[in-house]
Amino acid sequence: MTEINKNENFAGEVSEYVVSDKVLAKISKKVVDKVDGVLDIQRGFFDNITSSFSTDSESTSGISISQKDMDSVVEAGIILEYGKRAEEVFRNLDKAIKTEIKNLTGINVKAVKVNIVDILTKEEFKKKQEQEEKNR
Repeated sequence: MTEINKNENFAGEVSEYVVSDKVLAKISKKVVDKVDGVLDIQRGFFDNITSSFSTDSESTSGISISQKDMDSVVEAGIILEYGKRAEEVFRNLDKAIKTEIKNLTGINVKAVKVNIVDILTKEEFKKKQEQEEKNR
């Protein structure tokens, strides 16, 4: 009877961890919520419908992640606060997302791509939110 060394089955294996796209999107969402000049992330029509049925307060709709190995690209559509300089808001967002994801996961964010889909005053944004709440 031959004894097989069980460790031979795992020769050459390397320890690793994987961070899901959803986790990177959640981190990005938390960063976006803190950056001055960003009122919200733009969600699509179907995202608004599903969020009214969802109990998940950590929605990441409006943010997409592309990953390869330990590199990623973050894309988001945002509503910019009227009166804020888009270039400055973007620079702050870019730096904060890259720093936070790297610090928490070790993953490099190669690019942050932001699509400014709307510009509203805080008052206009608040009215829009109230109207959406009434329509739910």
